[in-house]
Amino acid sequence: MELLACFSPVLWDLLQREKSVWALKILVQAYLHMPPENLQQLVLSAEREAAQGFLTLMLQGKLQVPPSEEQALGRLTALLLQRYPRLTSQLFIDLSPLIPFLAVSDLMRFPPSLLANDSVLEEDKGLRPITSLSLAAIRDYSPGMRPEQKEALAKRLLAPELFGEVPAWPQELLWAVLPLLPHLPLENFLQLSPHQIQALEDSWPAAGLGPGHARHVLRSLVNQSVQDGEEQVRRLGPLACFLSPEELQSLVPLNDPMGPVERGLLECAANGTLSPEGRVAYELLGVLRSSGGAVLSPRELRVWAPLFPQLGLRFLQELSEPQLRAMLPVLQGTSVTPAQAALLLGRLLPRHDLLQLDSSALLANRRRYRELPWSEQQAQFLWKKMQVPTNLTLRNLQALGTMAGGMSCEFLQQINSMVDFLEVVHMIYQLHTRVRGSLRACIWAELQRRMAMPEPEWTTLGPELNGLDSKLLLDLPIQLMDRLSNESIMLVVELVQSAPEQLLALTPLHQAALAERALQNLAPKETAVSGEVLETLGPLVGFLGIESTRRIPLQILLSHLSQLQGYCLGETFATELGWLLLQEPVLGKPELWSQDEVEQAGRLLFTLSTEAISLIPREALDPETLERLLEKQQSWEQSRFGQLCKGPQLAAKKAALVAGVVQPAAEDLPEPVPNCADVRGTFPAAWSATQIAEMKLSDFEDCLTLFAGDPGLGPEELRAAMGKAKQLWGPPRGFRPEQILQLGRLLIGLGDRELQELILVDWGVLSTLGQLDGWSSTQLRVVVSSFLRQSGRHVSHLDFIHLTALGYTLCGLRPEELQHISSWEFSQAALFLGTLHLQCSEEQLEVLAHLLVLPGGFGPISNWGPEIFTEIGTIAAGIPDLALSALLRGQIQGLTPLAISVIPPPKFAVVFSPTQLSSLTSAQAVAVTPEQMAFLSPEQRQAVAWAQHEGKEIPEQQGRSTAWGLWDWSQPSWSLVLTISFLGHLL
Repeated sequence: MELLACFSPVLWDLLQREKSVWALKILVQAYLHMPPENLQQLVLSAEREAAQGFLTLMLQGKLQVPPSEEQALGRLTALLLQRYPRLTSQLFIDLSPLIPFLAVSDLMRFPPSLLANDSVLEEDKGLRPITSLSLAAIRDYSPGMRPEQKEALAKRLLAPELFGEVPAWPQELLWAVLPLLPHLPLENFLQLSPHQIQALEDSWPAAGLGPGHARHVLRSLVNQSVQDGEEQVRRLGPLACFLSPEELQSLVPLNDPMGPVERGLLECAANGTLSPEGRVAYELLGVLRSSGGAVLSPRELRVWAPLFPQLGLRFLQELSEPQLRAMLPVLQGTSVTPAQAALLLGRLLPRHDLLQLDSSALLANRRRYRELPWSEQQAQFLWKKMQVPTNLTLRNLQALGTMAGGMSCEFLQQINSMVDFLEVVHMIYQLHTRVRGSLRACIWAELQRRMAMPEPEWTTLGPELNGLDSKLLLDLPIQLMDRLSNESIMLVVELVQSAPEQLLALTPLHQAALAERALQNLAPKETAVSGEVLETLGPLVGFLGIESTRRIPLQILLSHLSQLQGYCLGETFATELGWLLLQEPVLGKPELWSQDEVEQAGRLLFTLSTEAISLIPREALDPETLERLLEKQQSWEQSRFGQLCKGPQLAAKKAALVAGVVQPAAEDLPEPVPNCADVRGTFPAAWSATQIAEMKLSDFEDCLTLFAGDPGLGPEELRAAMGKAKQLWGPPRGFRPEQILQLGRLLIGLGDRELQELILVDWGVLSTLGQLDGWSSTQLRVVVSSFLRQSGRHVSHLDFIHLTALGYTLCGLRPEELQHISSWEFSQAALFLGTLHLQCSEEQLEVLAHLLVLPGGFGPISNWGPEIFTEIGTIAAGIPDLALSALLRGQIQGLTPLAISVIPPPKFAVVFSPTQLSSLTSAQAVAVTPEQMAFLSPEQRQAVAWAQHEGKEIPEQQGRSTAWGLWDWSQPSWSLVLTISFLGHLL
């Protein structure tokens, strides 16, 4: 690395003289693998002419790099750009092939004026620009740009000195910036006039518009009063995905299951643009049901796969076996319901084949164990089982794949060489499984210990450690974050931009600390937060505190609403954002909102208070707008990021939003009775028990899958829906297994006597009931007693398959009955049962925990490793007080956060000392509930807060001495300073 830095000017000079492309590629590859700080130092110390010449050679050489190195190429390009005294239009045009690799913050350095160079002119009442070469370059290279890059460039177009206000933009300009138009903030896009939109009529279908932008375009393009409706829909192409059922009905009524319009809409469902649970999908399903599936060939039937889960059981039963077999390949990527899966398997796969499936599949894939996403406890168990020798090489460790994630702290501690230690840590952080909390704590404690050693091996660090930068820094304990250099923080910001799921894996306190530290680096305190800073922060914006959020100018906030739609928003930021949205420069008072404001707010509308949402006029929430809004929120909740985000419960806000649809327009009018389209346009829990009971039976059947899957239905609504199901299928004693599977949560609406009548001997049926959370204690007793009676089994004969299937209903057994469960069988079922928040009493949990220490279980608790505590999950809440109070640090860190949260508050306060509580990982400490905190002493509460903040002093603790002999992170320690300095050297 030192040689490369030393001879780089010479090499650059040779390149300029020899014009050797192959030598250039070798040199660029070497630079891309340099640590960012070293590369920055090298480039900024180079001669300006050499740097500029090198950039020119890069462009002439038409470099191609693999995706893994694109970010590094962007960083190199940005550094080279800093050597230019002035950024010109010609430079922007020359650089256009590298634009897709530049970070948003680098793009924002280009002055807006560069986009308006008058390079191409036309004689038309004087000379005027029809397009600029800069915009032409953006258009040419836009296919390779990321959405956030296009958003940044689109906002540059809005500078008033460039092209004026949006309504005045000429057709030529609109055509030139077409790839950026879908990324304009919605408030600006809504300013496009019908004339401007119609001028680009043929270009809109392929533009990739989102729902709000598409609806604005459709309002100008669709003419429902003319006769060529089918031709209009054909010309709209993908934009037809955003038509409402009413618009489709007036343009081209749906009636042919294989018609061109119907097939186009099915493509919308396949690519996720059209919700399978929406009203348009319901119209499509009506076409298929009315024509009957039997008339379609197996090949034609495959087109309907995206809507298959919504077809229910009756349609499935009408299909022939060849049709079903033809459907199977395309259903692999579709979420079929358990009821449909049971019906398919029952008709297509004999029972004995099912029993052999698991073993044959496992044997066929035994070489792929190293790639499997093992859970924490599985990886720890396998590590222990393999008895990994202490002298294992790095190559051998890498060969273990994800199983290496079970590495013990003891193994890490015995690695002598600092370089070897860091190589192993690097390998752990490169696994696609998460680093478990206890191993993370071990890594940082061990790193700090090694930094305090007399002679750290600084000189032996090589370029192979370059990847140990941002992932490690993102996991940095909170108390060390303030000591990071600005360059290191920016590396973390870049990682968060490219892999936001890693940010969402952190605790809320960690997320907030990281966001504030990044903002501190980008914008000094007391200064306004610019749009450029917001875009650089990316997903970190959602975790800013109140004071930082209020530093964002309202106009900038308004222009970034579309960006915020895709971020996870912390509670503090979301609450503050909800208040800011109602300010006049943003969206204003909710009672004055129109459809435009609702569409601009999008799913951010749910950051408003329930009271504010209830003030939005009914006229602004027509069925189409309401459905789109709820679809947006549901799509977010079901997305990968939405599931990791774990946002607040929105039931009350959603109810306020749909009140104008589900409630009568006047007090003297009766409640409206919904049809299935109404339910799909809202959600089942929006409707009262009375309204559900009065639905037409055919409408209820069409929406049965939605009712069965809505966790928001209350007891009365569940009983009403179950009443409709009984009208449909008769008394519960006659329910077939696939019907019981289809009913799902609605089964909670059955009475005790009706539950007794259900046939529960089928494993699939029992498993469905066991996975339902929300049974009353009486219902739990009824279900488990009925199963034992019907199966003729005694509690002592329950194997781990039946125990797993019983799930929540296991708590229906009395303590004296639970004692008869086989300890071996229960220890096998604990892996699943421990993931549930069981509704067992404290006495029942104690019996279950006792089963695990009996012969056949895991043995004495004092001998348990952390992996056993992780595996048994919430069952650990039943461990006796004395045994819990004797747990060591490693054992405590094996407890799952859910297990921590379900320990009864009085017991929690009694069993854990302040020293034990301070050893909790941050994820465990955050899981401590307010009810548990209320029972703790001041010393215990301080210990929990210390663990939550990972040793960083919180305001009320500053100035106090740290109790219980814990590390005092508030005192500057030379070993900590050395640790951070060492990390800086690595990076």
